[in-house]
Order: sequence, then structure tokens, then C-alpha cells
Amino acid sequence: MRKMPEGSRIKSASSRHKRRNHFANDRPPAMLEVALTGIVAGGKAMGRAPDGRVVFVSYAIPGEQVVAEVTETHTQYFEARTVRVLRPSSFRVKPRCQYFGRCGGCQLQHVEYDEQLRIKTQIVRDQLIRVGRFSDDHELTFPPAIGMEMPWNYRNHMRFTVWRKGQVGLMQQGTHQLLRVDQCDIACDQINQALGMVQDATTGTKQLVMRVGQNTGDVLIHPRLAWRDNATNPSLESGQKIVRETLLGRRYQISVAAFFQVNTIQAERLLGYVIDKVNEVSPRVVVDAYAGVGVFASHLAAHVSEVFAIEESPSAATDAGVNLMGLSNVEWMIARVEDVLPRRDFSPDVVIVDPPRRGLPPEVLGSLVASPAYRIIYVSCDPATLARDLRRLVNCGFKLTEVQLLDMFPHTQHIECVAIVDRVFTL
Repeated sequence: MRKMPEGSRIKSASSRHKRRNHFANDRPPAMLEVALTGIVAGGKAMGRAPDGRVVFVSYAIPGEQVVAEVTETHTQYFEARTVRVLRPSSFRVKPRCQYFGRCGGCQLQHVEYDEQLRIKTQIVRDQLIRVGRFSDDHELTFPPAIGMEMPWNYRNHMRFTVWRKGQVGLMQQGTHQLLRVDQCDIACDQINQALGMVQDATTGTKQLVMRVGQNTGDVLIHPRLAWRDNATNPSLESGQKIVRETLLGRRYQISVAAFFQVNTIQAERLLGYVIDKVNEVSPRVVVDAYAGVGVFASHLAAHVSEVFAIEESPSAATDAGVNLMGLSNVEWMIARVEDVLPRRDFSPDVVIVDPPRRGLPPEVLGSLVASPAYRIIYVSCDPATLARDLRRLVNCGFKLTEVQLLDMFPHTQHIECVAIVDRVFTL
């Protein structure tokens, strides 16, 4: 991709829509010239304002010098947005998407992809050091990040907003206004094809969900669409309740509301990595907590004697009933993990946890410590809560063995990683 030339400009947010005003006397937002020295969670670069306060700047890269528009001011820091790049990084590239900077879906399209992986790894490392209080020299092992060869058109699930006149799009960043989107460069091809057919053509719905089985060709468009009188593509099927997908050769049913990884290629790599890490310690019993539609449980059934899978979502439970059919050594429980894990003796050798962004509740952490499990595999989408929970486990007799970053969300701030935690046995 072509590098952004020195002195290039990024269109000011205030010239497109009204921003929240955090400044006294309704004065216009301040402009700051900032040298960026670091990166923080959320993908924002960090520097210092002339008054010494920290500035978090979106659409910038460490090592750059930029002019930034202050969008929020606080006692100890500013939030700002790049308006002009005075000294660009060698890693700066021209964003591919025409909506970048207006749509809030991507935050890192201006960064060369290999550097995105390095930045995300650094964010995870920083969170483990700052939040988890781990030692960079002795406690942190980071294999190379698992990125994508083609980090575009990967997303198999999109949720769009539909306006009264049939315009389909996403919410404009920082506003309640619609941004019409005719093509999303991180969405898979089938979604973009369907988007072109529904644009200006549908009526009667405010939200539109599209899911694609990239290995099967299945397409789900929900809800069932009604077409405007001038629609030219009313033959598009819609109203499907499920989509089918395969991962590493095994078939899955996924309902409209059920969780499933949005990146099929990387989901297969994540699955393969977790299977390898389970097999490394030759367990007999595995607990799959926050089991979703049963992806880990169904594959691990062939490798261990027993799998106990726990999931509270009714839609995921319905799918899991289909996905786990015929696997006699898998026991499925529809319940909250914090309600089941502390009250039942599973006697696991390995526990897999894949919690929501808020991380593990204290009851679950206590149950992991009290269990006989000698390996915990923690799949995380939030480095801060991961760091917090890992510190609690390490304080209770475990060792952080490895942290593997797997880029499930190229060009965005979102980070997926897997931590391997092993119990320390003493003689």
C-alpha cells in the first residue's frame, strides 16, 4: 500500500459532525502539536501536551509528530484526533477504506499490517506488566503473533442499521447519525454482495444482521426483508434462522443470536492451537467453560475421555445440542459458569475458559484454584481483564507459561490472545 506523504491531512471530526463540547465558554476545540512516544489499549498513540498532560491521539503512530484536535479534556489527560501528520512514521500507509475515520469499525488501517501485530503484542505486554504486575524479563513468553496472510474481507458477521429511506450503513463514529456504507473492506465478499442488493431496497426494519459460513457458502440475512416498490433485487433470500459452518472439517449450526468467531480462518487456527495445548499435557478430563455452540468441546471429544461443557446462552445451547449430537463423552450444561463450577466436582485436568470481555468472576477464579486442574487455557478478548485474572491465578500457585496473540480482528483495536497457565507443583 502507498505511504501517506509528509504533511498529509486527516479530515477534522468537527468539520463533519458536532462533537461533544467539554470546553468552557463554548470555545472551539484546541489544537495541539504532539510527539507520540507510545501506544495504549484502544489503538491510540500517546504523547505529552505542552502543559505536561498525557494526550491520547487516535489515527496516529508512535514516533510521529502530529497536529491533533482535542475532543475531550480531563484533569490529567486529553483525548484527541489526528488532523495533520507533520512527521509520519515509516509504518504509515494509506487507508484502503473510503470510510476510515468516519466509521468506528476500524482504528488501525493507517498502520502497515505487520506493525499492527507488533503494536497489539506491545499492548498485551504493557497490560500484563502494568495491570498484572508481571516481570517483562522473567515471566512473559510471547511466540510470534499469528496474523493473516490476507487481512481483508475476513469478517463473516455484520450488523447494519437501516434508515427510513432504505439506506443501509453503520453509525458514524461519536454520533447517532447514519453513515451509509456501500462496501466494507473487512467484511467477506458474500456480505458485500448482499449489501449491494439491499441498499436503498428494503423497508420495515431498523437492524439488519448478515452472517456467512465461509467454508460452506451458507448466508443468513435477518430479519425477513420487505422490499420497497423501486427495489431491483427482491429475489435475495432472507429470514434464515441459522447458518452452517465448518471448522477443521467439523460442521456447526449457528443461530442468529449465538456467539461465533467472526473470522473463520483465524477461528480454525485458534481451535488448532487450543487442541495442541490440551494434547501437550495428555489430560483425561477437560472442562470447556463459556462453551458457546460447542466448538472446543466437539473437537476435544476425540482426544480425551470426558468433556464437560458449560454455557448459559439459550440460543447457543440449542445449537450445541445439534453440534454435539452423537458425542457420548461430552456432557452439556445450560447454566452460568459461576453457578456450576464452584458447586460440582468435575475433577478436571485441563480447564478452557473463554469469558466475555469483563473476564472471570471471583467464584470462577476460586474454583479454578481449588480444582485439581494442572493447566488452564484462557482465551481472552480483553488484555486488561486477562492481566488481572492471570495475576490472581499466579498468586494462587500457577505459572504463566505462554501468551499467544492471534489476530482475529485485523485493522481494528480488538485483540484476541490465549494464555497458558500451569499449576506449580512443589515437592
